[in-house]
Amino acid sequence: METKQTHFKMYKSGRKWVFACALVLVLGGTATVAHADTASSSEEPESSQVTTKTSSADTSETAATNDGATKGTTSGDNQSEGTTDDQNQPDLTTDSQDGSNQEEAANKLTTDDSDQTTGSEVTNEEQDKNTGDSAQVTNNDDSAKADHSDTTTNDEAPAKIQAESLKLADDSSADAGSTALADASTINPTDTPVTAQSTVATANDAVQDGGSVYDDLSPEYNILGIPSYFHIFANEATLNTHTNGNVAVGLLHGNVNFGTNVIEALLDKDISYIQAFDKLANSSFVVQGETRDNKIVFGDGVEIDISNPNRPKINGVDMDHLTANEVFQDKNGNVYIDFAAEFAKLKQTNTEVADWPSVKDYTSADFPDQNNRVIDVTNMTPDENGRIVLNLSPDVMTSGTPITIKGLSPDEDGHTVVINVDTNGQDDYTINSEVKIIYSDGTERENHETEYFGDNHLLWNFIDRTASDKQYTGTLSFERRFQGSVLAPSADVVVANVNLDGNIIADKVTVNGETHRWDLQDRPNPGKPELPENPDIPVTLPGEAPEPAPEPE
Repeated sequence: METKQTHFKMYKSGRKWVFACALVLVLGGTATVAHADTASSSEEPESSQVTTKTSSADTSETAATNDGATKGTTSGDNQSEGTTDDQNQPDLTTDSQDGSNQEEAANKLTTDDSDQTTGSEVTNEEQDKNTGDSAQVTNNDDSAKADHSDTTTNDEAPAKIQAESLKLADDSSADAGSTALADASTINPTDTPVTAQSTVATANDAVQDGGSVYDDLSPEYNILGIPSYFHIFANEATLNTHTNGNVAVGLLHGNVNFGTNVIEALLDKDISYIQAFDKLANSSFVVQGETRDNKIVFGDGVEIDISNPNRPKINGVDMDHLTANEVFQDKNGNVYIDFAAEFAKLKQTNTEVADWPSVKDYTSADFPDQNNRVIDVTNMTPDENGRIVLNLSPDVMTSGTPITIKGLSPDEDGHTVVINVDTNGQDDYTINSEVKIIYSDGTERENHETEYFGDNHLLWNFIDRTASDKQYTGTLSFERRFQGSVLAPSADVVVANVNLDGNIIADKVTVNGETHRWDLQDRPNPGKPELPENPDIPVTLPGEAPEPAPEPE
């Protein structure tokens, strides 16, 4: 007699017949049992034949023919076998089953209602033997619906899970997953199981190691450090409108595309870091060209397939604008950017800058003509680091009229203007003032896409002076066109249906209006002495050895 190998195996032929008939009757007379081992016989009635097929298609078809009668058969007893359906059901059958079926089943069975739950007893015994845990790796919701085992009440040996049928011992890719799953089920056998694929991150040797951001960028000589190189730097970001710039985010909700567009061909590499995401538009990033390529780094939990070098697949999303050589990933426990460390620095900067000596403080009363509000920094003296610090009271930026920052340098090594904006503890602080910029040469800047960042010397530092650490933790909403980099490391920043040009640094960022990358250019090396007008006078720069003095003649 040929024996088919299944998940569960019966050891006496009489028990096979009792089990098959009983369970068929309990399920309404038409259910198909998926995991009982038996011999094939043409003399058996068709309705009581036992199938060994475990595919989801077969079990789905069976469930459909029962007119919903089997939907409740995955009771709490079966949670230990790998099912997640109807975890609160106390019985093997649902209340919607026909009463006559239940009565007929009761007459046919040699056990009472309590004996029907021996399936969970089998599982408990198997868990004690450390075999049931392995079987949970492949038990899905469909196959588990038929895994109701022995309904007899004698003292004979119960059904045993055949771990070898799962071939886990021969499948090296499942070893780590089954081990992790076994540990979890030992602690709480009734927890909803997860598959090895979802719990084990396998290193993809074909994908390049992202390394560290400090290998690619320098934090020196910029008040914002590493975040100054990213358009959006946030623990979490939601992009609902085209975002013209790169991102560094812990969790991305990328509903639209993003990336720094090639405008003047001044940027040779566009770097983005996405530690995790739940959505990523396949048109994200900008196609590399003669003057530009990309370095896109993903977290180690992201699934990357670069088998097609011209169209990588990221978490199942085909990327239209990337090639395999532009895709990188965190490996060996390292992260490209340590967000916790960087945000600790940003919060410290946010607090310290709030207390820097200011050149001038402004309130709404300092602008008698509300239709012509101008902050002129032309003749203001910067500090020793080349920075001009200003303070604004909360009412300045909530006004409905524009404010003009006049006298900024358009040169790359120009002085930096830092404006502290006090939110005064408001849960929601709304920017209703459009920001205009007039440079020292008289030119006016408008919001636009660009790769030239040398003329951005404007930093808006949003703080809360009512807080001991000066951190603003509310929602910062931009309702008017805005220019200049934004530092609000503890806040939620929401860009409404307006343009914002600059860096956006916050705990959470939501983009509902088009934003443009415009990196802050703090003085590149404020400690470097100016070269003398007379080139014949020797000057020693930091890090250089002095020239030897000429020997006397």
